[in-house]
Amino acid sequence: MDKIRNYLKWDYFEKVIKEKGFSYFSLYDIERIFVSHRTALKKFLNRKVKEKKIIRLKRNSYCLAEKIPSDYLIANVLYQPSYLSLEWALSFYSLIPEVIYPITSVTPKPTREFSVLNRLFSYQTIKKEAFTGYTVRLSKEGSFLIATPEKALADYLYFVNLKKKIHNERIDWEKVDKKKVKKYLIENFNLSKLSVEKLFK
Repeated sequence: MDKIRNYLKWDYFEKVIKEKGFSYFSLYDIERIFVSHRTALKKFLNRKVKEKKIIRLKRNSYCLAEKIPSDYLIANVLYQPSYLSLEWALSFYSLIPEVIYPITSVTPKPTREFSVLNRLFSYQTIKKEAFTGYTVRLSKEGSFLIATPEKALADYLYFVNLKKKIHNERIDWEKVDKKKVKKYLIENFNLSKLSVEKLFK
């Protein structure tokens, strides 16, 4: 029997995690708090995942089953670096009227999708030089990265230009600075002025 069973009881573990204010935690976080061998800690976490007291968000990242973080926090954790953008961010800023699923982000890494807690998290690849124009927003659970309204729209229109997304006719253009959107498309995505103007018609 591993030594961790002798001192790390679930009630104590749960109490410490809540006191630390963790919306989610990594194996590294646990190693810093509870002094034990990594192997023993991994076994403990695996047991609690099987008991459905802990949820594994991805490899070595977890949350308490009774304290599941919001979608936007999970989105930032699953695939890094990334920030929320595209349709989900447009909906977040009320630039489009639809409630959007899945939760959409962009990343300089390969395009990926993850299914976590019956939710789909989608990550679209953009150029490294276009991985900009995002901000840190604070919530009660913690901070998360999301595109500014103008950058979220620029990211979206870039994929419209590539014919990978259909242009939403219900975009509320009054809520954004069009000049900023065009600047992102030209300077960061290297679209021609003619291509950009077509996207705004």
